[in-house]
Amino acid sequence: METTELRPLTLGELLDRTFTLYRRNFWLFVGIMAIPSAFSVPFSVVFFSMQGPTVSGGKPLPAFAAGTLFFGLAFFALFGAVYALAIGAATFAVSETYLGQKATVRGSYRKVRGKFWRILGVVALAWLRAFGMLLVVSIGIGVVVGIGAGVLAAVTRGQPRPALGVIVGLVMFLSYVTGIGLWLLWSLRYAVSIPALLLESLGVRAAIRRSVKLTRGRRWQVLVAIVLCTIVAYVGVIVFQGPFFMTILFSTRAGHLPEWLTFTYAMSGAVGGAITGPLVMIVLVLCYYDTRIRKEAFDLQFMMSSLDHPMPAQDTPSPA
Repeated sequence: METTELRPLTLGELLDRTFTLYRRNFWLFVGIMAIPSAFSVPFSVVFFSMQGPTVSGGKPLPAFAAGTLFFGLAFFALFGAVYALAIGAATFAVSETYLGQKATVRGSYRKVRGKFWRILGVVALAWLRAFGMLLVVSIGIGVVVGIGAGVLAAVTRGQPRPALGVIVGLVMFLSYVTGIGLWLLWSLRYAVSIPALLLESLGVRAAIRRSVKLTRGRRWQVLVAIVLCTIVAYVGVIVFQGPFFMTILFSTRAGHLPEWLTFTYAMSGAVGGAITGPLVMIVLVLCYYDTRIRKEAFDLQFMMSSLDHPMPAQDTPSPA
C-alpha cells in the first residue's frame, strides 16, 4: 500500500487528495456505502407504490396517510442506524488508506462494533446544538425584518417610495444571508466530531469538544471543501436518477405509474448514492488530519511511530 505524504494542505491540494483517494480505493468506498444505499431501494419502491390514490386522482384516506407517515418514520429510523454504521466504517477506511494501510469493507465495518451508540450520540448532540443555534439565528433575523418593516412603514407613512423599499428589502436579504452563513460556520465546529470519536477513542462530549478545538481557524476551508464535494455528490445522483424522475413525472400526469419504473428509479438512486456518497466523508477525515498536522504536528508523530515499528525488508526471510 502506497504511503501518503503527510503535510499541511491548501484547499486545492485537499480536494485533489480527496478525489485521488476516492479513485484509488473506488470499490472499497462504494462497497461501504452500498449497504445503506441498498436500504433506500425498498423504501422508494413501497413509497411510490403507496401513491396509488394520489396518482389516480382520488383523495387519500386518513388511515392511508397515517400508514404512510408511520412507514416513513420507521424507515428513517432504520436508515439512520445503518447510515451511522456506514459513516463509522467509511471513517476507518479513509484513515487507513490515507495512512498507507490496507482496508477492506468487512474490516472497516468490524471496527465499528461497540461504537454504534457513541456515533449516534455524537450525531444527535451535534444536530441538537446546531438546531438550537438555528433557532437563535432565526429569531435574530426575525427581529431585523420586523425593525426594517417598522422603519419602512414609519418613514413612508403610506406613501409609495420604491427606492427606500428596495434598500430596506436589500438590508433584510443581506441579514438573512449573513445569519445563515454565520450559522453554517458555527455548525462546522462539529465537522470532525466523528473522526475524533473513532480515531482517538473518545467519548461523545469529548469528541465534540475535540472537534471544536481542531476546527478553530479552519472552518472556511472546511466549509468550501464540504460544499464542493456535496455539489459533486448531488450532481452524480441527478445524473443517475434524473431521467427516471422525469419519466415518473410524465407517468403520474397520465395517471399510471408502472412498477418497473419505480424499481428502476429506486435502484438508480441507490447506485448514485453509493458512488457519490463517500466524497463528503473522505474530505471530512482529510480535514481532521490536516488540522492535526497544522496544530499538533501529527505528521511528525506518525513518522516517529513508524520508526518505532519498522516494516520488515522484502529481502529479509521471515522467521520459521
